[in-house]
Order: sequence, then structure tokens, then C-alpha cells
Amino acid sequence: MKKPFFKNIKLILIFSFIFLGLISSNYMVNLQILQGMIKDQQTNTIKSASKRISKWLDQKIDSMNVIKTFIKNLDHEIHPEYIQNLLLQSKEVANFANVYVGYEDDIILSGLKWDRPTNYDTIKRPWYIKTTNRNSTTITDPYYDVGFKKVVVAICTPFLEKNKNQAVVCGILPLNNIRNEVLDIPLPYDGIAYLMDRHGKILLHPNKEQELKNSVYGLLAKERTTTVNNELNEYIFSHDHINQSNWFIIAQLNKNSVYEKINLQLIINLTIYGLSLLGFIFLNMLYTKKQNISDEKLKKTETLLNHFIDYGGRGILIADSKNKILFFNSLFTKYLKLKKTDINDTYLEATNNIFKVYDSKIHTQIYKKIAYAKHFKKSEEHSFEYIFENKTFYFEITILPVLSSDKVYQGLMILLKDATEKEKEKIYKKEQEDILFQQAKMADLGEMIAAVSHQWRQPLNSLSIMVGNLLQFRQFGRLSDEMFEENLNHCMTNIHYLADTIETFRNFYKPSKKCQKFHVDKAIDEVFYIISPHFKTLGINLQIIKDEREDMTCLNYKNEFQQIVANLMHNAKDAIIEDKNYSKTIEVEIKTLDDNFYISFKDYGCGISKKIQNQLFQSFATTKKDKGTGKGLYLSKLIAKNKLMGSLTIKNYSNPTEFLIVLPSQKEENG
Repeated sequence: MKKPFFKNIKLILIFSFIFLGLISSNYMVNLQILQGMIKDQQTNTIKSASKRISKWLDQKIDSMNVIKTFIKNLDHEIHPEYIQNLLLQSKEVANFANVYVGYEDDIILSGLKWDRPTNYDTIKRPWYIKTTNRNSTTITDPYYDVGFKKVVVAICTPFLEKNKNQAVVCGILPLNNIRNEVLDIPLPYDGIAYLMDRHGKILLHPNKEQELKNSVYGLLAKERTTTVNNELNEYIFSHDHINQSNWFIIAQLNKNSVYEKINLQLIINLTIYGLSLLGFIFLNMLYTKKQNISDEKLKKTETLLNHFIDYGGRGILIADSKNKILFFNSLFTKYLKLKKTDINDTYLEATNNIFKVYDSKIHTQIYKKIAYAKHFKKSEEHSFEYIFENKTFYFEITILPVLSSDKVYQGLMILLKDATEKEKEKIYKKEQEDILFQQAKMADLGEMIAAVSHQWRQPLNSLSIMVGNLLQFRQFGRLSDEMFEENLNHCMTNIHYLADTIETFRNFYKPSKKCQKFHVDKAIDEVFYIISPHFKTLGINLQIIKDEREDMTCLNYKNEFQQIVANLMHNAKDAIIEDKNYSKTIEVEIKTLDDNFYISFKDYGCGISKKIQNQLFQSFATTKKDKGTGKGLYLSKLIAKNKLMGSLTIKNYSNPTEFLIVLPSQKEENG
């Protein structure tokens, strides 16, 4: 026997897993160190930029408060030119693109010359409404100013003009004024920085085409605290909120660039691991091969010796290429009712006939098998029975030609085995199957009676009521001919229904004696008709799914097919009612493929326990604990295989539980 290749593989795998664990641990440590470095660096970088921009905004807000102080005590109707001049000077000093003030009487004064658009209502402008509602300094959302041709925001402050008119003064700021503060943030790994508002709209970006577009980071930057290492798609994002505004500084790093070095190191380590593993496997193969070559010489000798042992209760005989008997064991002579002297120094030939204990037909067949094995150099097997002292015995004979390494015939070996007990077990099993079939018939009879009682209950009640009505009307003298005829017709209708029901059930439970043409879907509908009253009582819904365009005609044993369908339906019912939480629907789906019908049965009941999955179709294996006999699926599989020439298998054990019947569309009647 050759030493298996995997004899030493366990040790190799242990060391390889240890090595792989070290590689993984090293990668995770490096990854955590890198992420920590990025976190510290990003935190300091974006916080510093955020502070600088916040300081810049604070200065602008302070400037607006100063401007407000100068103009709030001036009457805009009396001193408009003076206010405009003051706004112009404030624009230059505070470095605004423009400064203007709007009053509640719809007057606007601007530091720059401004052509007011038609239908321009000051108090309805967003900057005026938002500032007056908040009653505090407000920074507007960014917008593209057509006049300046830039993205700008307005810092607006409310005030009362001499404590009588509400007004708002605003300073326009081009975002380009802080472009360098944002875009010059030093970021490693091909990183970029940009400015975004609370709506996810990009305000400043290295690529100007991206400005005023939505960021992929978008609304994830809701927290007004510094947040780093948010991985999204191909990038790693960090952000920080800018005080006094709804703006966020966003740092975006290229994920591939960040992890490039440690991923490359991981690939190198895994390559070393793979090459090392292949090397160990190759060395193991060489070692195993050498061991097998060394052992094979010994095994050849051991194989010859093993031919002479009494192997597994077999009678053994060995003959050489000239048919001279070289060896036989005691079981061989015992099985053939011979003495050792009857075989010693003899030849394996028909003239000596060492198989004479059997009748002529049997030993003639054995010698033909011997000649065939010798001529074609192939093993032969034969089973037979014979009667001795009014007892029947069964034997199996195997004839093995012995060949040299270059396929030259060296002789043969005959193995003779007593198979009487094995055959008795087969006979006993057949008897048990017959008993199970009989029990199944009795169970079917009980099911038929129960089903008939369901179908008869309503018409019998109707008959009782109508006959009672006739008697009452007659007693009171109110029975007319029309009333009598009407009730009599109703009675006859119910009687015909009862008779039709009996005929339907009789045909369903009667075994098929020959193949017949039937429609698979209609046959299943008939089963539904029989079992549906009981299922409706339990609240179980039956559904059949099929392609109406397909031909459902089948030539097979209809009643046996329906027996399997009924058994699967009852099993599904039992699984559903065992736990009330499951869906009370049983689905039957019919498909056709390659001259076969594929009928699947699905339910979402309690499923099949793992304890019996391997013995599901064996005799007495049951899913119903003490309530089941285990014969249902066992007999259904036997009928599907032996009578219908199809199969019954399980495709899924739970969620849903699914059984599959494969039914040939054409079956020979003598099949």
C-alpha cells in the first residue's frame, strides 16, 4: 500500500498557518500604525486651517459690526449720499467686494454703483429675511455672482435705524480671498483639500469645475467636531467645522496611495508564504514517492502472502497458468463438500470437476467464467443458489486473473463466499416492505374515510334538513306538489354528489394496474380536491404554479403518483401546524425539461432536524417523533423509483423545506 501524500501534510499546514498568522498580524500592526499617523497628521492639519479661516471670518464679522455702528444713527432718507460714501470707504478698508444696506421701506444703498433690477423687493430677499428672523449676524449660502463672476457669500448684520426702521447691512466676500488658505493645506498620498457647505456643495476646490457641485462626501460631514479616517469608495476623508459658519474643511486622501506600501509588503509576504508552502509540498511529494518505492517491494511480497489467508470468510483457491492447483484453504473445501485429498495435486479442469456438489448447470457456468477470465484477462463474478439436504444456500464466486507487471497471465484466484445470510436479509427486507405497503394501504383507507366524511358532512346535513322540511309541511297540511318536487330534486342532487364523491375517492386510492395518460397538473388538482377540506379547516393555503403553455400530458401510473403527492402534502401540513409562527402556504411548482416533469413541493414549516437528515428516506426514519412510523417517505421513494421509474429527492431541509419529484413523461407499460 502506498503511503498517502497527505501523511505529513498536517505538520506542514500547522507551520503554514502559524506563518500566515504572523503575516496577518504584521499587516494589521502596520495598518494601525499608518492609520494612527494619518489621524494625528490630519487632525493637526485641518484644525490649523479651520482656525485660520475662522479667524478671518471673525475679522470680517467685526468689520460689519463697526460699519453697522457708523450708519445706524444716520437717516437714509436725509443722508443717502453720505451713507453710500461711508459704505464705499468701509468696502475699501475691510476688503469687501461690496458693502450695501437694505431698509424695510425697500430702499437699498450700495458702496458701488448698482442698477437695481425690476421687481426687486428688498424685504423678500433671502439675505434680508434670514438675518432679520435670526436677529444676529448671518453668513449666506454661497452663490455665483454674475456681476463679480465669482463665488461669493454675504455677511449680513441687522440693526434699527434711529430705533425706528429695520435694516440689514451686508458685506460681499469672494471665496477666492481664502482660496490659498484651503488649497495650500499640505496633504500626503496625493491628497487634496476643499471647502464645503452644510448641504454638501463644494465652495472651493483645486479643480474649479467641481465648485458649486455636490461632494461625494456630502452629508456625512454633519458633526461639528473634527472627524478623521472616514473611508468612502476610493478615498479617505477627514473634516472640521469652521466656527461662525456652516462651512467644513474637507481633506481627501487617495486610499490606494495610502495603503500602497503596506499592501505591497503584504503581497511580498504572501508570495514568500506561497512559495514556501509549495516548496514544502514538493519536498513532501519527493519524500512520499521515495518511501512508496521502498515500501512497494515489501508490499509485493505481502500481497502474495495475503492471497493465502482466509479473507473475510471466503474460500480461496489459487492455480497457476497451467491450471494446476497451488493452494486452497479449509473454507473452500468446506463449501464444496470436499476433502483435501480430492484437490491435492489436481488441475482446475472440467474433467476433475471440483464443483460437482452443484448441479450441472451451475458448474458448467463456473467453468465458462474461468475460461473467459483466463482468455480476456478480466475478473468475473457469478451468483447462484443450490439446495442441499432440503436447505437453500446462496453463493458468490469471483474469478481473478493474476497478471505480471507486463500483463502476462500467471494464473488465477477463485474466491468463494457464502451469501446465504445476505440473501436472507434481502428476503426479510422484502417481507418488511410488503408489511409496510400493507400498513400504508390501511393508513390510506383511514385517510379516505376521513376525507369522505369531510366531503359528505354538508350534503348529509342538507338531506336531513330537506327531509325534515317535507315531514313538517306534511304534518301541517302545507305540502304542495311543487314544494315536494323541489325538495325531492334537491335531495337527488345531493345523493348524486355523494355517489360522485365515493367514485372519486375509490379511483384515487385504487392501485394502477397499467400505465395511463393523464395530465400532471390535473392529477395534482384532484389530490387538492380530496385533501383541501381538512387543510382549509387548519387555515392552510395550497398553491400550484405552472406554465400554462407547457404540455402536461404524461404516460405513467397516475394513482401511485398521486399517492406520493398526497404524502408530501400531509408531511408539509404536519410541519406547518407544529409551529404556528410559520407561513401557512404550501407551494407546488411544475416544470418540464428533457421529457421529464420536475414537481417541487415547498413549505415554510419547522423544517427537518439535522439528526435525521442522513436517514430521511430510510425505513422507520420519521420527522414526527412518536406520532410517525417512518414509512411515508420511504415508501414514496420506493414507488417513485421502482414503479414510476423516476425519483424523489430533497433539495432543501428548511426555509423552505423543498422536495422534488422527477417524473418521466413516457413510461412503458411493462416497465
